[in-house]
Amino acid sequence: MPTLAVMSLIRDDQSLNAMVDFAIEQGFKAVELNGRRHCAETLSRDDLDYLRGIADTHGITFNLHYNHGALPGSHKASVWNDTLESFERNLEMTASLGGRVVVLHPGKIDVPTLAAPEDGSELIRREAVRNVKRFVRRVGPIAERLGVNICIENLFHDPGYVLMSYEDLASVIDDANNDNVGATVDVGHCLRGDGILDAVKTLGPRVKHLHLNDVIDGVDHHEIGTGILDADEMAPLVSANLGVQFATLEVGSRSSDGEGVILRSREVLKQRYGEAID
Repeated sequence: MPTLAVMSLIRDDQSLNAMVDFAIEQGFKAVELNGRRHCAETLSRDDLDYLRGIADTHGITFNLHYNHGALPGSHKASVWNDTLESFERNLEMTASLGGRVVVLHPGKIDVPTLAAPEDGSELIRREAVRNVKRFVRRVGPIAERLGVNICIENLFHDPGYVLMSYEDLASVIDDANNDNVGATVDVGHCLRGDGILDAVKTLGPRVKHLHLNDVIDGVDHHEIGTGILDADEMAPLVSANLGVQFATLEVGSRSSDGEGVILRSREVLKQRYGEAID
């Protein structure tokens, strides 16, 4: 029974407490911090104290979507090491807030000699996959010690991305050999790529976290119920059998009525899945 979460930011001009207040007022029990703006590198001590107070008073869990542009597969030692140090800081921060999930993008190929990520050969890509595995092996024990789950998100299976299939994602998780490492399945990314059913079939019990959104004309992160998302196909992801704890509504940023998009999306999910969605 996943607990629905909202993102900590819809519009760039929002203050930190805007979505926190919205979550409290609308009865959401989880917020996923947007790592571009709300992370260990940007949040002050006062910000963190504020979030801890909200967590204690209102029972809200603060998870984190780590930096969307992260490059844990980078061939550049300095980039790889800086990413590692930053990710470790953000694991510690999330744990200090009582959070349970940190989402990691496996990212794109990053090689100094390439003009663009999509110019990389398959040999270069496989080396990038090994770099991601090495990264996750390093941070997995830290997450385990802190009681936080690292959830690696499925991105797009397009040239330039490190992971080009659900099998690639499964291999990174299996290589970590750690119960605190799993997958975030973004259903919008699935719909733009190889589908939800194949994600469920390949990733199965590795799935620990969800990003929920709809797709219209090949564009994701739209209001649920307005695009091509098939609720029956998604049903296994929210079933009690899989045991996913949190599902974040990644919707609203494409609309001037972002809060309304979130509430309507929640209503569609509740009408379809009932008590399977909290």
